[in-house]
Amino acid sequence: MKILIIRLSSLGDIVLTQSAVQAVRNEFPDAQIHYLTKRVYSPIVEMFECVDEIHFWENKHNLLKNLRKIKFDLAIDLHSKLNTFIIKSLIKAKRIVTYDKKHILRKQIVKKGTDKTISSTVELYFTALKKIGIKTEVFSPILVPVKDVKIPDTINFSEEKKRIGLFPGALHKTKQYPVEQLAELIDLIPVNWNCQFVIFGSKTERDLADKLKSLTKADVIDLCGSLTLQQLVFAINKMDVVISNDSGPMHIAAALGKQQIAIFGATHPKLGFAPMNQKAMILSADLKCQPCSLHGGNKCPLEHFNCMRFITAEQIKTLLKPILS
Repeated sequence: MKILIIRLSSLGDIVLTQSAVQAVRNEFPDAQIHYLTKRVYSPIVEMFECVDEIHFWENKHNLLKNLRKIKFDLAIDLHSKLNTFIIKSLIKAKRIVTYDKKHILRKQIVKKGTDKTISSTVELYFTALKKIGIKTEVFSPILVPVKDVKIPDTINFSEEKKRIGLFPGALHKTKQYPVEQLAELIDLIPVNWNCQFVIFGSKTERDLADKLKSLTKADVIDLCGSLTLQQLVFAINKMDVVISNDSGPMHIAAALGKQQIAIFGATHPKLGFAPMNQKAMILSADLKCQPCSLHGGNKCPLEHFNCMRFITAEQIKTLLKPILS
């Protein structure tokens, strides 16, 4: 049996598909499982450890031609966008199922037109599996870091200190906890907690990392923009606790089972984006205006940004105390 699973982007969404892929593997242990995504996300799919072959969403004419030649018995669309509709139309799989992304419900939640909530995006992915008779209960995604990944010298963290991983960035500004408050948190951590602070992020978040360093008195290790995706997962796995916004790295930390604090601003857990991790602590101001969008924006629509400002550094320190003190 040949199965194609489709999810083109983005980082966090790719991580969250792991559970559905593993459920397919459990149901069809002898199947050839293929995964179609963008090349940049392939290292994450490799960490699923249940995929036989990864195809890259590039050179599209040749790609679609080759996918059609494989003659898939089943295609599972975990993206449900125009691109994936075209892919499904052209590869001619014997059977095609698509997940229910609850787009209308999510819009209603943002517009405050309903009291309903979405428990998890992972649960939505499993709606596709139910269509092919897989009735297993939803379970959390798991990533297995690459063991022999080559790491920079800067990742050789002190084993004597408790490591706090900081992700100041997110794709949109209204999902970013203010770096001023993050710097305040760093300076609030007592010296006797013996902590080491590590800044992570992409190359586009370098300005945030530089600003954070300039605002704190503490020495920090800055790895922002300097790691491959494999190295990033390896480094996150070395952290004692991870503090992040609603972002892809938040879901990576969850899939590694790390202690974590996830901060929500413009978005909200009720949209189904909360990390699936029993060790996760979720911070949200739970204002009436939340969520104000599905994915965040460039500025607060009400121009106060209270969803983030009301989450204080002292609150975060209180959550960290049982872990670090």
